[in-house]
Amino acid sequence: MANEVKKSGKMTVFRTDRHEDMAAMVLVACAVGIVLVYMAFIVPTVAVSAPSDGKITAILATENAQIKKGDPIYSLEVKEKRFVQGQLEEKTVVKEIKSAAEGKVLKIEAKPGDDIKKGKPVLVVEHVKGTLP
Repeated sequence: MANEVKKSGKMTVFRTDRHEDMAAMVLVACAVGIVLVYMAFIVPTVAVSAPSDGKITAILATENAQIKKGDPIYSLEVKEKRFVQGQLEEKTVVKEIKSAAEGKVLKIEAKPGDDIKKGKPVLVVEHVKGTLP
């Protein structure tokens, strides 16, 4: 009888678990803070890459030009696929890609007429300190 566990109807949880959870949350918050500070103040340039496979139709930004958030920087011709009444319909659409942040265009990696893959850099933009790219 001395070895029997008294059943109180409550779930047994170790008291140290709460401290470990708090320590993990503090560690994650510190890691996120370090990454955000690194991205905002240390990253010197940002490569603007293509959001999908396609063909560059026009480069609207020029080298050494200042761009603002929302400015069009290039046009990309892509194939959009969608199902319409059970049939796959494909059409070619020209999308205008706009800047997500401010900066200065340092280098243009692609030219009009180039086929480009998703993730390949099109422009290199100087990052404005204190903002997230």
